[in-house]
Amino acid sequence: MGARYSLTVRELKKWIRNPANLFITLIQPLFWIILFGSAFDITKIIPPTIPGGSSLVMGTFFMGAKNYISFLTPGMLAIMALFSAMFSGMTIIWDRRFGYLTRLLVSPIPRDSIVLSKVFSSTIKALVQSVILFSIALIIPNGLYVSSSFNAYDLIGIFIIISLLSIGFSSLFSIIVIRVKKMETLMAIVNLLNLPLMFASTAMFPLDIMPDWLKNIASYNPVSWAANSLRYLIIQGSWNSTLFNYIIYLIIFDLVMFLAVFLVSRYGFEE
Repeated sequence: MGARYSLTVRELKKWIRNPANLFITLIQPLFWIILFGSAFDITKIIPPTIPGGSSLVMGTFFMGAKNYISFLTPGMLAIMALFSAMFSGMTIIWDRRFGYLTRLLVSPIPRDSIVLSKVFSSTIKALVQSVILFSIALIIPNGLYVSSSFNAYDLIGIFIIISLLSIGFSSLFSIIVIRVKKMETLMAIVNLLNLPLMFASTAMFPLDIMPDWLKNIASYNPVSWAANSLRYLIIQGSWNSTLFNYIIYLIIFDLVMFLAVFLVSRYGFEE
């Protein structure tokens, strides 16, 4: 436990001392919200002749969001957690390159501590970044509208969901990094996976407007589970059965990934 704590603190100190990393991971979701979210105003392209107008469409397809930014922001919170997780294990490659990893592998600490510290630090980073992004979305013009019933329990739920998503994907990408030795290979893998995980989910668009083949993929994407869960809390202020089902799915995903990263970190490292 002490080794995991010390290594996690080390990762966070490195992150704090390099604020450029925070800026880089924060600026892309902000661009999506401020630029794409503002440009793609679904309420302005709905013909006024439709009975019920934009209120009916937003209530039916966009979970009752008052504007597209309100629908998009929970999805971007999930995407931010995903991006943070993708780069969580990148420092393993640098530690291997500069010889620090070798010293850790021969030291009398559990090998899983090396990887779990990346997972824990990535989760903390995702939570900090989410607070910043959520706050900015609230203050931009015509930005995020939260439910009138939104309360502290919903805020705690947001932290839980982001943590679950970050833990699962941090574990997954840490498994990949354990076997990857070159930064170029890791970047290629990240670039190969990030777009399918983002676009084959409900982070940006509702499930009902997708083609059937993509709808089937998105419904099993953990990013979709997290994005929809966040929308129930932020837009509707509702703890319903569907939300609890999504949380259960995320917990199962985390348990599988956590067990896998534990086993791979114990037996998959090459000194």
